[in-house]
Amino acid sequence: MIRAAEFLFGAPSLKAIRKQNLPEIAIIGRSNVGKSTFINRLTGRKVARVSGNPGSTRELNFYQVSGAWNGVDRALCLVDMPGFGFAKLSKQAREEISRLAVDFLRNRRHLRAVVLLNDCRRDPQDDELAIQALCADLGIPCVVILTKFDTLRQNDKPKALKNVATGFNLDPSDLLYTGEKIDTDTIWQRLLGVAF
Repeated sequence: MIRAAEFLFGAPSLKAIRKQNLPEIAIIGRSNVGKSTFINRLTGRKVARVSGNPGSTRELNFYQVSGAWNGVDRALCLVDMPGFGFAKLSKQAREEISRLAVDFLRNRRHLRAVVLLNDCRRDPQDDELAIQALCADLGIPCVVILTKFDTLRQNDKPKALKNVATGFNLDPSDLLYTGEKIDTDTIWQRLLGVAF
């Protein structure tokens, strides 16, 4: 399905974003939630640099993904956004990252959806709920995806889905999840449904 995936550019500000006309899907979540890992799993390639250090992504990183979906050749941009909630950054740095994320969501005309990643072992906090609410206000589809789902025991998975869904005021069936050896086809179907 995926034919190519490549890093296009990083942008520390909205003004630094290069002109491009592809539909965009923003990937956002708490520091160390696994945004870069998620992009690599979704594309089936190691295009995003993964770091064990929280707060490594400080700018908007654009990745072009091309493929044949439903028999049609298409391309889109995944935008890896800086993580929020990393306490070791200065207050000013945290505020700058937050402002960049909010400005991006408010002003990108090519933005088709937001993927909000949430660690399956944590209930959503104020930051995640604020992103969900902002997307609702802007009329942008917000797809909640649980990361690290493979780390849970089988018996614990339904409870995690229920807890996180309740926190977001969603039905457990609204949530998607990812982890090692978990197929990404369902995620792609949801994303393509809102991107094109």
